[in-house]
Amino acid sequence: MSHRWACLLGHPVAHSHSPALHNAAFQALGIDAHYEARDVAPEDVGTAISALRQEDCYGGNVTAPHKQAAIPFVDELSDEVVALGVLNTIVNDGGRLLAANTDARGFGRWMGEVGIDAHDAHVLLLGAGGAARAVVWAMAHAGAREIRVLNRTPERAEQLVAALLPHVGQAQLSHGELYDASRAGRVWDIVVNATSLGHHGEAPAIDDGCYGPRSVAIELAYNPPVTGFMSHARAAGARADNGLGMLLHQAALAFERWTGQTPPIDVLEAALKGRVTA
Repeated sequence: MSHRWACLLGHPVAHSHSPALHNAAFQALGIDAHYEARDVAPEDVGTAISALRQEDCYGGNVTAPHKQAAIPFVDELSDEVVALGVLNTIVNDGGRLLAANTDARGFGRWMGEVGIDAHDAHVLLLGAGGAARAVVWAMAHAGAREIRVLNRTPERAEQLVAALLPHVGQAQLSHGELYDASRAGRVWDIVVNATSLGHHGEAPAIDDGCYGPRSVAIELAYNPPVTGFMSHARAAGARADNGLGMLLHQAALAFERWTGQTPPIDVLEAALKGRVTA
């Protein structure tokens, strides 16, 4: 088959880095294909997804606000999609659409690459949205002993815990209010900021006592590359990383599902240079 394509479905999508990443990967591997972003209104999701069944289409990615709404329009759900209730990748398998969530596995793969060991770890997670769900799944599957989820609206944290409890094996899940992190507390091995505050130049209030010399702080936002959350963690003596690696690895996993080939992470990273402010 000659030229093929894949796309991103979202609303809005103009800000997305996905076309730069996937088109760089197609070029690096000599694959005759292109990737484009399609702005899809909520009422048009079904039509947009059915277009992915075309013979020359690899599939697509799905971003906000369609990650849940897309589920009824596909044919098969991966274990992660069932557990998380959201998809981000659709693979066209001969006209059948297979749904996956590469955020969770991408986060887990990135942690392995950069030497963050979640086995037996005590994890404090701030936020309870779709990204937070992916982090819980990844941490549990990496062998975390305990995951405590804090959210500004504690009911959402409670809902997350209830939804994921059947899917986390031996990991202990608990929930509370975001305010709990600002009070004198215990040391956590890993602290993850999955709130949207980092995108807006803000940071959740965290007591210095949450960090020890072996603690790792992970900010899911990646623009700016160093957020207030990361700066505070470093000042408290912890290691801090941003979410760029998760973005790259979830993209690489989607690309693998479509093409059967693994794109070089350094090529994906180079494609982002200049798009993420230093």
